[in-house]
Amino acid sequence: MPDFGILGQPYAEPLRSSIGVNRRREWIILSALMARPNVFISMNAFIDAIWDTDPPRTAREQVMNCLGSVRRAIAASDATGVRLDRVRDGYVFGIHTERIDHVVFSRLHAEAESAKALGRVESSLGLYERALALWRGSAYDGLDVSSFASHAAALEEQRAIAAEEYFALSIATGRGSGVLPQLVRHVGEHPLREHGVALLMAALHGEGRTHDAHAVYARLAHRLGEVLAIGPSIEVRRTLDAILDGTASAGGPGSG
Repeated sequence: MPDFGILGQPYAEPLRSSIGVNRRREWIILSALMARPNVFISMNAFIDAIWDTDPPRTAREQVMNCLGSVRRAIAASDATGVRLDRVRDGYVFGIHTERIDHVVFSRLHAEAESAKALGRVESSLGLYERALALWRGSAYDGLDVSSFASHAAALEEQRAIAAEEYFALSIATGRGSGVLPQLVRHVGEHPLREHGVALLMAALHGEGRTHDAHAVYARLAHRLGEVLAIGPSIEVRRTLDAILDGTASAGGPGSG
């Protein structure tokens, strides 16, 4: 398992005895480093991450002190092969990227997609499961840092896509009942993601819970009308039609 990560509350297992959980600035700097391993990060990027638009006059010195704390923590730890090197007016976090959770997640997701495209269903399902298991909460959980927002949003979108691909493959192979609790939770967290809603409708119908599938559709239609003044997508409407006319298959949306 990766020992550095941002898929949840940021953590750096080899450094935890040296950098306490309440040292927010050090964790912002560590998170910026983990987000971009082996890449040059300027001093200004660290300053922006900590203070956004209103840094104090001593910002540079304070960042240098925090970076010094991180370097000392690395030196005092058993983090073999981890370095924090000064390069011009910035730093590079040298580390094998397989030690960082979001990098491993992206690799496993890509491998799962490749396996699915090659028809290797069992391998694909296993890879999706391993990828999704790396998440411990929201990306950068506990750090409200505006400069991390776009990366966090991209990671969360990739997570949602991976989850829906996993659910779809599970339903298509007759394992909808096994993922139904996760799928219900996913739609609860992302009520306007229409692909997830269509998958939940199909899974519920496959379990003989057609009434619940209709209710899921009705909730989506109400939310879309209230929030966006639009109706459900073609995919969701086709899923409902297939349920109503009895042509819905075990493969779920789009399987027909």
